[in-house]
Amino acid sequence: MNELSREELLAQIADLNRQITEVTEEKADLEIMMETVTEHATYLENQIHQKNKQMQSYIQQVEKLTDAAAAVEKNSFEAGNLKQVAARDDELGHLARVFTQMVQTIKTREQELATAKEQLEAVLNAVPGAISWIDSDGLYIGVNSYLAESCNLSQDAFIGKEVGFLKGRSDFANFMRQFLASTQEYASQIVETSVNDTVKYYLMAAQKYQQGNATVSVGIDVTERKRAEEALRIAEENYRSIFENALEGIFQSSLDGHYISVNPAMARIYGYESPAEMMAEVKEISTQIYVVPNGREEFQKLMEEYGEVKDSVSQVYRKDGSKIWVKENTRAVRDRYGKLLYYEGIVEDVTQRKQEEEALKRQLQELRIEIDQQKRAREVAEITQADYFQDLQAEVGNLDLDQFWEN
Repeated sequence: MNELSREELLAQIADLNRQITEVTEEKADLEIMMETVTEHATYLENQIHQKNKQMQSYIQQVEKLTDAAAAVEKNSFEAGNLKQVAARDDELGHLARVFTQMVQTIKTREQELATAKEQLEAVLNAVPGAISWIDSDGLYIGVNSYLAESCNLSQDAFIGKEVGFLKGRSDFANFMRQFLASTQEYASQIVETSVNDTVKYYLMAAQKYQQGNATVSVGIDVTERKRAEEALRIAEENYRSIFENALEGIFQSSLDGHYISVNPAMARIYGYESPAEMMAEVKEISTQIYVVPNGREEFQKLMEEYGEVKDSVSQVYRKDGSKIWVKENTRAVRDRYGKLLYYEGIVEDVTQRKQEEEALKRQLQELRIEIDQQKRAREVAEITQADYFQDLQAEVGNLDLDQFWEN
């Protein structure tokens, strides 16, 4: 090997020193970098540990929120269980607060609904009528206590049963089947039922709801009203028979002086062919019926003062203008507030009786005159036969009239 020159050796030494310096600097940098990395790793580890703790707490609080949701289903939720979670200022805290408020709102609504349901059940059970809920297949969903008690069954005994399962309620079952099969939303009808072997009548009203999937029906006992209507119908038939077949005239007249109704006897008394003809032709009772002027006015005054007129005898016109005598018994008809509505009464033709009374009066007068004449004749006979009269007559016979007048 060739020996190095001094200059070359110095140059190599200088290069080695430079390399040593660079390595030393790199080592120092590496040490600094290692120290920095170590510090950063420790920071990251601390951060990761802290984040893990936070994440663990977050997960625990999420689990509390999940448990709260499960507690709602079990109806065991307590708002205090989410108090810590709701205190957070992040999205989880907001969610917990919203969830708590939502659950409280639901509980409030449930309580209100329960109260409303309790009130509704109390009202429905207090209603004096049969109420039932029936689905679209004709099966009972429920009934109120009135219906259950009237059938001697419990309310639960109806649930799931077909509407026709009760004996004696075939009319109701037919009504409900027809209604359910129709497109009607509402229907009502009076149905006949048999309850404890007693026939009863109910006014049934049915209304569909839930888009026609269910129906509520209400039945009000109208047995007494039905019987009253039947009694009224019979009474009206009897009244109509009496009205049509009575021998006396029966009428109703308005306050302004025309007839509202008259029976056949009334028309015959006044010479009309029918009640319809009389009501059509008599437009003004005061002038077409009464012979005496102001007779109608006097009649109305008596009605206003006494409310009725009994045994009033007056002379009236018949259709042909002839006059007859009638006797009236009339009363004023008022509403429940005392307002006068019309007059109604009974008329009897007393013409023959009146004529007989007049004839009897004439006979009595003639008899009285005859009696008076006979009485005077007896009195004259008694006077002429008296001793005083005989003596007077003898004295008159012996009297010289010429001398009497001269004196």
